[in-house]
Amino acid sequence: MELRHLHVVLTVAEAGSISRAASSLKVAQAGLTAQLRRIERGFGGPLFVRRTDGVELTELGRHVVLRSRDLVERFDDLLVTARKIAAEGGSLGVRLGGVTGSLTPLLVSAVRTLLPNQPQTTHVERSCEAVLDLVRSGKLDMALVVEFPQSPLRLPEEVECRPVVTEPVLVGIPANHRLATRAEIRLSELADEDWAVPEENYGGGRLHLHLACEAAGFTPRCAHFGVDPTTAADLVRAGHTVACFFPTTHDLPGIALKPLVGNPIRRRVLLVWQRNHATADYMDNIHTTLRRTYHDRITHHHPAITAAAS
Repeated sequence: MELRHLHVVLTVAEAGSISRAASSLKVAQAGLTAQLRRIERGFGGPLFVRRTDGVELTELGRHVVLRSRDLVERFDDLLVTARKIAAEGGSLGVRLGGVTGSLTPLLVSAVRTLLPNQPQTTHVERSCEAVLDLVRSGKLDMALVVEFPQSPLRLPEEVECRPVVTEPVLVGIPANHRLATRAEIRLSELADEDWAVPEENYGGGRLHLHLACEAAGFTPRCAHFGVDPTTAADLVRAGHTVACFFPTTHDLPGIALKPLVGNPIRRRVLLVWQRNHATADYMDNIHTTLRRTYHDRITHHHPAITAAAS
């Protein structure tokens, strides 16, 4: 059995008749019929039931067609990537990506650990939709995106995903704040504070802050808009402002990071990749390494919230 035989089986299955398949393959119908019999002997039984109006897959035929599609698609992907590498005169390496504010540096570290001899490139986008489109189109091999419970992502058909972690939001308050000595605080206790918030696409979350605050009985008083985490930290440190951070944030002098009672704001971090890409073979190991690296980091910097991130 060779790959060309699988192409023949798939063509007959898709055409629904030997005559139409022969026309598509530009061979004589009698020759295709004889070749199909030899292929069926190779698989150990009939793949098609011949009828007056065409052919129908047998149970064995359905199994062979399902597996053949996967093999042919992977082989076609191999040809495309191999030719591209040959045309560029080198290796494409591993192309990583993520949404701004996700755990993309952890993905970079995990892949470097598992594939130390592969060159890497990293591409960061401000919206999850942009990242997913890059993965779908094959411009990224794998990436990290985030979603909030109230607005789950819509994944393209070509993209697989696996949850890495669900992590709670921490609130950053000035180190001399009246609540700074508390182990955790209630969101409602921040009703009178000014908030620094990112732009809406910056890792998402502004909408979910509003929803959580309204559920706690108040509308957040957003005073500083479109800020990145570094700017948010500077505003909090200056006093009279609070902001949201995530557990991998650490080393913020002058700021106390506090969990919220009940974790009312949380997000899922997802590892995504193109379904039939060669790097799919590494996803189990990369996923395991990502989870271990994440938990090692927050256990070291925020041991009190380790159980909340799972």
